[in-house]
Amino acid sequence: MNKITSHVSAVSLAVVASLSGTVSANTDAPSKEFEGDTIVVSATRSEQSLGDVPASVSVVDASDIEKFVFTDLGNLFKYDPSITATGQSGEAQTLNVRGMGGNRLVYVKDGRRVNDGYAGGGGFLVGRGYFDTDSVAQVEVAKGAASSLYGSDALAGIVVITTKDPSALLASNDFYADLNIGYDSSNKQLKLGTTVAADLNNWKTSAALTSRKGEETQNFAETIPGFDSDALSILLKTENELTSNSNIKFVFDRYEQTYEQTNSVNLDTTTDKNTSTAISAEYFSSLETSFYDQVRLLGYVSQYEQGSDQSRASSRGYTDFNDYRFEQDIWGLQAQFDKTIETSGSNHSLTYGIEFDQYNTERPRYKTRVLADGTVDFTDQQQKAFPGADTDLLGVYVQDQINFSDSPISLIAALRFDSYQMSAKDNALYDGSEFKDVDEQAISPKLAATFKLNNVVNLYAQYMQGFKIPPHDQAYQSHGVEPFYQILPNADLEAEESESIEVGMKINTDDVKVSLAFFDSSFENFINTQIVKTEPTYIPGVNKAFYQYQNIDSVSIDGWELSASYWMNDQWSAKLNLADTSGKNDETGNALTSISPLSGSLLVTHYQDNWQHTLALRAAKAMTDVETNGEGEKTAQSSGYGVLDWYSQVELDQWRVSMGISNLLDKEYVDYQSIAGQSEQATYEQYTQPGRSLSINVNYAF
Repeated sequence: MNKITSHVSAVSLAVVASLSGTVSANTDAPSKEFEGDTIVVSATRSEQSLGDVPASVSVVDASDIEKFVFTDLGNLFKYDPSITATGQSGEAQTLNVRGMGGNRLVYVKDGRRVNDGYAGGGGFLVGRGYFDTDSVAQVEVAKGAASSLYGSDALAGIVVITTKDPSALLASNDFYADLNIGYDSSNKQLKLGTTVAADLNNWKTSAALTSRKGEETQNFAETIPGFDSDALSILLKTENELTSNSNIKFVFDRYEQTYEQTNSVNLDTTTDKNTSTAISAEYFSSLETSFYDQVRLLGYVSQYEQGSDQSRASSRGYTDFNDYRFEQDIWGLQAQFDKTIETSGSNHSLTYGIEFDQYNTERPRYKTRVLADGTVDFTDQQQKAFPGADTDLLGVYVQDQINFSDSPISLIAALRFDSYQMSAKDNALYDGSEFKDVDEQAISPKLAATFKLNNVVNLYAQYMQGFKIPPHDQAYQSHGVEPFYQILPNADLEAEESESIEVGMKINTDDVKVSLAFFDSSFENFINTQIVKTEPTYIPGVNKAFYQYQNIDSVSIDGWELSASYWMNDQWSAKLNLADTSGKNDETGNALTSISPLSGSLLVTHYQDNWQHTLALRAAKAMTDVETNGEGEKTAQSSGYGVLDWYSQVELDQWRVSMGISNLLDKEYVDYQSIAGQSEQATYEQYTQPGRSLSINVNYAF
C-alpha cells in the first residue's frame, strides 16, 4: 500500500487538484462516443457505464475490430500496453494482464466458461483463445482478482467475450445481411465472411460464417519455417421475446482451426486440428418479484478437442507417428438474480447467484513406429502425459452496490463461496499413488468505494482477494522426452491466493476522458516450474533434468496505468495509453519473466466527411530488470523501440472499407515477452516482429 500511496501523491492528486478546478463539462463539444459511454458487465456482473466502474477495464468493440483490421486474440489489445499477447496468428496465443496470464485468467464467452488449457512451453497456453473476431460485439478485460464474482482461475482477471445478437443486427428491420472480405499480408491470410439475420415468425435468428486461409506470420527476416493455417467459424443464434419482459435465446457456436507444416530438411510433418463446439440456452425475465427484479438462467455444454498428428524421422533409421490430443468437455448451469432495494437513506443494487460447472479433461497420446524397411514395430502404443481429470466447480456469490442519498460516496461489497473438487482418472499407465484428489473451499471478498469529487472527477479504491486451485496440467502432468527431461507430478500443490489493492481516478467530460490506476498485488503459494534434480545420461555431457510444478511462498506485482482521450474539435481526436509494471519473486528477489517494461501508445485520428485516418505509435522502453538464471547470469534483455502504424476507413452508402499499414517504417524490433527467460546469449532473430505489412477489409451491407 505504501507504493500506491507514494505513486498517488506524486501523480494522481496533483492531476485531481488541477482538473477539479479547471475542467468542466462542455455542452458544446462534439457528440462523440467515448469510453465513458461504453456499457460493460465484467467488473460487476451487471450493466454499468465504463466511466462509473470503480475498476480498470479495457474494452475492444466491433467498430475497433473493423477499424484496426484485428484478426485474432493476439492483436485485439495491440494498443493497450497493460495487456500483452504471445503467439502469432494460426498458433497458440495467450493474453497476459498486469504480468499474469495463462489459466490465471477466466475466459467467458456469451456467459459460459471457455475451456482451459495446458502449458505448451515458451509461455504459451495451448487450448485457449480460439474464436473468430468477425462475430464479436465486444471484448472486456477486467484487471485484477475477480474471484469474488467469477471464482477460481480469476486470480488475475476476467476476459468476457460477447458475440453479436440477431436483435442488435436487425434493430427495427426484418432482415439484415452483409458480406466481407479481407486480406493481411503479414501472414497472407484471406478472409471471406457473411452474416445474415431475419425475423422468422417472432424468432430473431442470425447466422455468421467466416473462413480464413493463411500461412505463418513471418519474422522481420522472413526465416520462420512455413506452415498453412485454415480456420472456419460458425455462429448460429435465435431469440424469441416470449412476453414484453421475458425472452429466450439459443446459441450454437463452432470454431475449427487447422495447422499443417512440413519440415523440408528431414520431411517431418505436423498437422494440428483444434475444434471448439458449444450449445447454450438462456432465459431472461424482468418480471419483478419479491426476490428479484431480473433473473437470468443459463445452461450449456461445450466440447473442445485438439489433435496433433506428427511424423518424426529418427537418425536411428525409424519413423515415429505420434497422435497427441487434448480433450475437454464442460457442462454448466448458472442462475443470476438482480434486485434493487430502496431505503430511506440509500439504494441497494443486489446481484446474487449460483453456478455449477463440470469438466472432463483428457490428454491421450499414442505412438506408432515404422522401421526403415517398412516393418511396423508397434502400433498405437499409449504414452505417458497426463492421466485425465474430473473437476467440479460450485460457486455462490452476492454483491451489493450501495448509493447513499445526498452523499458523494458509493460502495460495492461482494462475497463468494466456492467449492472445488478434482480427481485423476484411472489410467493403466499410472499406479495412482503419485496423484492426490484436490478438495478446496474458498471465500473471496471484495470491497470497492467511489468518491464523486465533482461532476467531472471520480476517485475510487478497491480491495480484492483471489484464489486458484492447482490446474490439472500442473498437478497431474507426468511425462518426458528421454533422455533429456522428465516432468514429475506434485500431489502436494496448494491453491494460489492473492490480495490486490487498486486506487484510481476517472475524469469524464464531453471531450476529455482520463482513467488513471495504481495497483499492488501479492500472491501466495504461487505455482511455478522448478528443476528438482538432474541425472547423467548415456550421452556424454548431457544431464537429464527433472521438472516439477511447485509453490513459491510469495510473489508481488505493482504498477500503474493511464488512458487519456481528448476531442480537440469535430475533426481531430487523440488517445494516449501508458502502463508500467514491476514484479518479483519475494523469496529470491528475482524479477518475474511475465512482466513487461514501460510501454505505451498514442493514436491521433482525423475525421473528414466519410473518412477517418489514424496514425498510431507503439513504443516500449528497454527491459533490463530481468530474471537471473541458476548461475546468477541475467536472462534475455530487450531494447526499446517505437513503431508507427497507419489506418484509414471510408463509408460509402452500403460499403465500408478499412485499411491498415503496420510497422509503417519497416522497423526491426523484438517484444520482450517473446524472449523473456531465455539465455542472454541466444539469437533472437526468430522472435523479431513482422516488417511492414498491409491489411484490408471490405464490408458490404445489404
